[in-house]
Amino acid sequence: MTDKTASKFSRAALSVAGAAFGVGLAVAAMTLPAQAGGPLPYDAPSPPPNVSVAMLYNQFASATTFYTQHGTKLGHTNIETDVPILRLVHTFNPVDGMQWGAQLIVPYVSFLGNQRVGGQSLSHQGGFAEPQLSAFIYPLNNPAEDETAVLAYFVSPPSGSYNPSIALNASTNNWVNNLEIGFTHKIFGQAKGRRLDLQVWADGYVYGDTSVSPGVHLKTDPVGQLIVYAPYYFHPQTAGYVGLSFEKTFGGRVSEVKAGVTTDTGNRNDFTRLGIIAGSFLSPTIFGQAELSTDLQTRGGARNNVVFLAQVGKVF
Repeated sequence: MTDKTASKFSRAALSVAGAAFGVGLAVAAMTLPAQAGGPLPYDAPSPPPNVSVAMLYNQFASATTFYTQHGTKLGHTNIETDVPILRLVHTFNPVDGMQWGAQLIVPYVSFLGNQRVGGQSLSHQGGFAEPQLSAFIYPLNNPAEDETAVLAYFVSPPSGSYNPSIALNASTNNWVNNLEIGFTHKIFGQAKGRRLDLQVWADGYVYGDTSVSPGVHLKTDPVGQLIVYAPYYFHPQTAGYVGLSFEKTFGGRVSEVKAGVTTDTGNRNDFTRLGIIAGSFLSPTIFGQAELSTDLQTRGGARNNVVFLAQVGKVF
């Protein structure tokens, strides 16, 4: 099962127009990835057929600095979000021996306190972000070698909370198409025992335009994303693990198109993130996972000091 919620709403990227220090802030929105987004280690194994899984997430992110696309640091910044997320997954009978399923992800974005960049307060509006509809399939599933590969497609329609006169929105108000490929294999140890796994997830995002006003729209370049996990399963009976996480995104330049003239807003989806992860099954059908991470580098957006994600799930 794949998940596009883990970092998807962690970054409030601001469109900076004009001066290098962002004196003129254009209309902006939450960027979706990595939109950031990320699968977690329990998404790698192929689930059994004809099961349903309900998951609740909560992600908190806090940024105190903003970096322009040229690397200029803006202090006196505060961007804080809290994002509860509901995710529902169902699997079906295999097709040609390949397990597959569908899922729905519904996030709600809240902005905490006064949002500002470079000392300048920003208007903000929370609410539902676009729901994510997805289908996934496992073309490779070899439990004996602890080896899987998964393909997933996500689509998000422009149906979230959005106001073009507000600087920070819960939604980007555009279509988002996302293709994801995930691969996992053990580095050492036993497939069903204590082991160190390597998981690699690669994503590509393509965006539709965001309408701002008659004759004016925002155009977002495609985004690439790489997520790597190295979980060590120290308690095979409960699949208990601890490990490291790494995430890198690039691209996502946002341009304003007005009367046929294109202007770079300075907004990007370019960051590098490092974190620690842990998880365990609390019972045969209930599990939990958590990730604590920080941004090492950011260009064209807010740099998160802390991103904390907690997840609990139930298999039916």
